[in-house]
Amino acid sequence: EVASVVRSNVTEEVTVVGNLIGAATVEVVSRVAGRLDSVNVQLGDRVSRGETIAKVEDNEIRQQVAQAEAAYAVSQATVKQREADLKYALTNLERSRSLFGRHLLPQQTLDDAEARYQAAQAQVELAGAQFNQSSARLEELRITLANTRIPSPVDGFVGKRHVDAGAYVSANLPVASLVDIRSVRLVVNLVERDLRRVTVGAAAQADVDAFPSEVVK
Repeated sequence: EVASVVRSNVTEEVTVVGNLIGAATVEVVSRVAGRLDSVNVQLGDRVSRGETIAKVEDNEIRQQVAQAEAAYAVSQATVKQREADLKYALTNLERSRSLFGRHLLPQQTLDDAEARYQAAQAQVELAGAQFNQSSARLEELRITLANTRIPSPVDGFVGKRHVDAGAYVSANLPVASLVDIRSVRLVVNLVERDLRRVTVGAAAQADVDAFPSEVVK
């Protein structure tokens, strides 16, 4: 077998051992203070963004949410009742004004009807304020309940697990450390013999066996 002689580049391969280092390490903390009900990850586990890392006990908060929902329903009913009272007071006031205009009703009775109407207006405003307050409180508790779930903020691996189930956590105490692997750095140790074979600035391609589907250039 024969072939034409051509000039081409010779590719050298160097096999080395190194470490892949994530671009960032993220500390996962709880947004609410409390005792951990469960921790769902172990050291080295792969996690996805939004996946539940741990859960804070929520029985007490659920009770508070139930109470707030009851108070919200009462406030809502009170608003409807006060609006009905206002409508009734307005009807009486209009009737009194009509009778007073025909000189069939004394001034005092008309003044009483106007006073009752103004009082009904004030009651509607008060009921509305109480309804808004109970609505805000219910929304606050629902957010707190949702925050008892501690999600992963990134895609990556669990680099450290700081606490176990039953531990008390807060915003100042990390639950776990996650290594963000969306971009990584390859750190290798080259012996002097191999270092001579690496030319600074030359094009190179590195195949990393820890990530067989990834090619880092």
